[in-house]
Amino acid sequence: MSVVASFGTRCRVGLPFRINRMSNPSTPRVCIVTGAGRRIAQGIAEAFAGQGDAVSVIDLMQERANETAKSICDAGGKAIAIAADLGDEGQVQRAVASTIEAFGHVDVLINAAGGYGKAFRATHETPVEEWDLVFDSNLKGTFLFAKAVLPHMMAQNSGCIVNFSSNAGRQTSPLLGASYTAVKAGVIGFTRHLSQEYGRYGIRVNTIAPGPVNGDRVDELMGGREKTEALIQQIPLGRLAEPEDISDAVIFLASDKAVS
Repeated sequence: MSVVASFGTRCRVGLPFRINRMSNPSTPRVCIVTGAGRRIAQGIAEAFAGQGDAVSVIDLMQERANETAKSICDAGGKAIAIAADLGDEGQVQRAVASTIEAFGHVDVLINAAGGYGKAFRATHETPVEEWDLVFDSNLKGTFLFAKAVLPHMMAQNSGCIVNFSSNAGRQTSPLLGASYTAVKAGVIGFTRHLSQEYGRYGIRVNTIAPGPVNGDRVDELMGGREKTEALIQQIPLGRLAEPEDISDAVIFLASDKAVS
């Protein structure tokens, strides 16, 4: 699933994208957000831009990355769009290098890209190709981007990484296969290791593990909106998480307020 990385879209304007509900950082930062061409990660990229940060929008598809970056830039934010295959180390390294070329450094990495293959497939029926695809887009991509940014963060003695796991990484899910459960559990373990290994360099590493989030994807997993509504009845708050709930949590974890 390799693609040729492209680094063609760059916009820079000085005004904030939108006012974020979290307080703005005192100094604008440079943030890399993977999977930011759609859904939750797109909202996260926009939230960072909204508080004045420069954003490197990473997605497998150049067109999707362009759309997010253009949305940010049209509203007065700072963004570049980069297409990269998260399973290809060369493309990941070039994506980070292009971010630093554009903005001078990198302060925050949000490893939000991922995928689950077929919604549910029995383990004995799972093709190796599907296992590899889920592994590359989740755990391997998280590793490669962390590997690429860590030397830069170590040199500046500061940085923040937020990795996306899932509730499926903490407990098995009847909706998702073994490959997704395994890689999301791996992200949790990898995050714990990074936080201990690189804390002495002033680098904070955390993970976020959402459950079902409102949108077209959860309906697809559940097999239709009717089954989604049945799931909602089992949630004490009586609703699914909204994408904004996730982006607010990520913004907090990447902020100085999370230092304690």
